[in-house]
Amino acid sequence: MEKSLQKLEIPESFRQAPFYKDRQVIEAALISEEAVFQLPFLYDLCYHANPHTLSFWPWSKKENYFHEYWMKQRESIRELFHKREQKKAEFPMLLSVSVFIDQLFWSTGRPVDSLTDQRLLQGIQLLPFAPLNIEERLVYLLRQPDRFLSYIQLDELEQEFTKRHSAYQKRRQKKY
Repeated sequence: MEKSLQKLEIPESFRQAPFYKDRQVIEAALISEEAVFQLPFLYDLCYHANPHTLSFWPWSKKENYFHEYWMKQRESIRELFHKREQKKAEFPMLLSVSVFIDQLFWSTGRPVDSLTDQRLLQGIQLLPFAPLNIEERLVYLLRQPDRFLSYIQLDELEQEFTKRHSAYQKRRQKKY
């Protein structure tokens, strides 16, 4: 599932801090399994630019992408905080938060459609498996990704999401 893009325009609804506030275009991008973890919301942006770019989108699967990603990144980010290198931890934390947001939406079989505070938080509030107080916790993560407390919060959100989503899937399977 690899495809190369020469230019990808970022919709106004995705030009939000802390991700693409001052950026209008991604000059070149490679859409691949790894790319989802290198550019925030790459698949969502590609889908909104042209839903026919790919024949298969990651939200069509039932995988917990974030769990796998976080298990690989968690220790290296923790180590940066341990060394008091908050500025170096900021970008990996932002990538991790973006993958977490993706996972929240992708778990419902749909892409993220906007990063504006109101639309993003409204979409997350509707999730039947969203962690408790997700709105406040996510706002904190987005405003202060270079804090160790944000790292702890994201780790807790990952654990809560994994448990709640698993329980939700089991309940749905019993119904059908």
